Amino acid sequence: MELEKAYEVIRNSNPRLRFCEWFDENSSMWNFELHSHPYHELIYYVEGKGNADVSGTKLNFSLYDTTVYPACREHLDKRLPERPREIICLWIDMPELVIEEPIRLHERDGILGNAFRLVYQEGKRDKRDELLLEHAMKVLMLMVLREAKEAVEGSRMLDCVIEYIKNHYAERISLDELAELEHISKSYLSRKFKERTGLSVISYINRFRIERSRQFLMMSCLSIDEIAYQVGFDSPKYFHRVFKEITGESPAGFRRQFKTSG
Repeated sequence: MELEKAYEVIRNSNPRLRFCEWFDENSSMWNFELHSHPYHELIYYVEGKGNADVSGTKLNFSLYDTTVYPACREHLDKRLPERPREIICLWIDMPELVIEEPIRLHERDGILGNAFRLVYQEGKRDKRDELLLEHAMKVLMLMVLREAKEAVEGSRMLDCVIEYIKNHYAERISLDELAELEHISKSYLSRKFKERTGLSVISYINRFRIERSRQFLMMSCLSIDEIAYQVGFDSPKYFHRVFKEITGESPAGFRRQFKTSG
């Protein structure tokens, strides 16, 4: 469903909270059998990590992740003893809203966690305010769908950036240039890139260049300084330092070892 259409559906809906609990894996409420629910199930991971099988696809979850299982979608939770989970679990009855695939989001700034807590706190009140609860559920669902859309767009954006790095690693590449490619800020690119790869943009470029240099060291007769320039380093001295930081040995030592073993 298009995001704008989904927004309209949510605004005009009359959601009902059918389940609202905060519990951990030791609770009898946790279902480790293959199962589904007649309502959209939204889960926020307060503690721990785990995974689930959804229609043959494995989904991994960790601290502060949000998961949404569409209504009637079968899923099988799997226990990881070393990191027991604690979750906020909500079943939201909103049949007008069609969610086609499970959603997994990683918390960035605490906003989703706060939205879950607001629904939970109001849902557990002895005399809950139905208007406030309805509004809180709508806000939570809107935020989840917006974050999901941004996650998809961010993934596509990073695919383009990574492909550009692979095709232009031998050239000078700046963060400004990469950000301009996708018309985004440098700070946004840096944050999303680190979330995706676990590395800064510069570290990723250097690692890719070092991997290419290893191939040149093994397969070519170029000098080490020539290889440094060939893979995009401005300075052979900097190339030597980065190569040793990443591989644990010098370029000359790596070449020597390859020739000896060959």
